[in-house]
Amino acid sequence: MEQRKMIDIPIGTMVRSNVRAPIDGDYEFVEHIKPSDCKPSAKDSILYMGRGQLLPLCPSCGKRSIWKLKESKFDIPPEQDRTEFVLREVRGDRPDIPYPSGAKK
Repeated sequence: MEQRKMIDIPIGTMVRSNVRAPIDGDYEFVEHIKPSDCKPSAKDSILYMGRGQLLPLCPSCGKRSIWKLKESKFDIPPEQDRTEFVLREVRGDRPDIPYPSGAKK
């Protein structure tokens, strides 16, 4: 029996900056949304994003850009392997709202 992935996002899917990544994987910088002469360095043009993280602006000039899914993979970097990161970056929780204690009032 063939095992299928829960989410089938094709390689090459284009995603704009400030939009959540549809799947874990490496994303490659493609172009700016508005024409620009800026070109990020090779090191900055590929980055790993977890599902639900916001894709960043252009690393060189800070303008909105388009990213392409280069490879889907599941890899949690050590700096992202903590609850605070997931609550802040992935779920988008607001720090000014206290986490529920679980007790009904």
